[in-house]
Amino acid sequence: MLTPQLRGLVLEEIILILLSKAGYRILKSGEDTSIRNGRSGLEVKGRGEWHQVDALVANDHTSPFLYPIRLGLEAKANFPTPRSNGRVGIEVIRNAVGVVKDLNENYFSDREQTFKLKRYNYVYSIFSLFGFTENAQRYAIDHQIYLIQYYHNRLFENIKTLLRQLEGTNARQISQLNIRRELRNFFENPNQNIENLQQMFGNEAVLVRNLLEETRQISRGSYFGLLNGEYPIHIISEPPIERLDEDEYRVEIRLDENGMVIIRLRQNNLYFELPEVVAQTLKEVWQDHRMVADLKRRNISFITLSGIIGNVRRTIKLILDTNWLDDYVSAQRTIE
Repeated sequence: MLTPQLRGLVLEEIILILLSKAGYRILKSGEDTSIRNGRSGLEVKGRGEWHQVDALVANDHTSPFLYPIRLGLEAKANFPTPRSNGRVGIEVIRNAVGVVKDLNENYFSDREQTFKLKRYNYVYSIFSLFGFTENAQRYAIDHQIYLIQYYHNRLFENIKTLLRQLEGTNARQISQLNIRRELRNFFENPNQNIENLQQMFGNEAVLVRNLLEETRQISRGSYFGLLNGEYPIHIISEPPIERLDEDEYRVEIRLDENGMVIIRLRQNNLYFELPEVVAQTLKEVWQDHRMVADLKRRNISFITLSGIIGNVRRTIKLILDTNWLDDYVSAQRTIE
């Protein structure tokens, strides 16, 4: 295993912690007959073949009349080098498209069922520390592969710094399946599993321990939301959102000099990045004010946010000031 792969694996386990905080359940081998452990990690049965899925979670709060949702995800921790800008390329998206298509075409049943049902609705998301190439973004949006990045998010800077230091000299010789198992055991119960972690990572075990502490800090204010019920975003609040009396809030929204979106909700600053493909779409309609106004009205007018608020799992709706869209487009043009 190469160092970038190892860093991506660790980042995936970090993302799983944040998803768990938002109410997702991590799926493991043996969950049902469609999931097993393969040579390199978790595998899920498709229509034509078993597919490696780096990490898989379920949302057990699916709306009525919909199949339960399973989210497959992978994370990329590719740091910029003199030969690369660290962005995820189109080949990763192409692989995800093929996997999710085959998974959604697999109709199967448990033994006690007398007829076959399409049991799950599989969706796929790719997380990246340094964003995605333009052609990767266009291909992903066309095939409904969801992209989440932390390129400009300053609250993720400590995680980036620690991952950059992680070389994994010892761990790279161990199978991905075993690395993931030991990482997950450590993240779930650090005190009982510190010795196994030290055997696997050697002197770098302290980096993994610091990553866990940083993740725990972020997770207190970590939420996942949907932009107008269509595109997922990862929102991090500073400080964590405490008790809210209402289910709907009209909020102020602005952008910092790096293009990160900041929402002001009472005493909290909520940070997130829009997928760059959205920025590109907005640029294409910049000259057409009528289309921009229509886009604002129909597509980017609210965010539904879910997570732990005041020790209770809740979903709230944030109504956005539509003027932020013009500011966003201007900021993107300035950044470039």
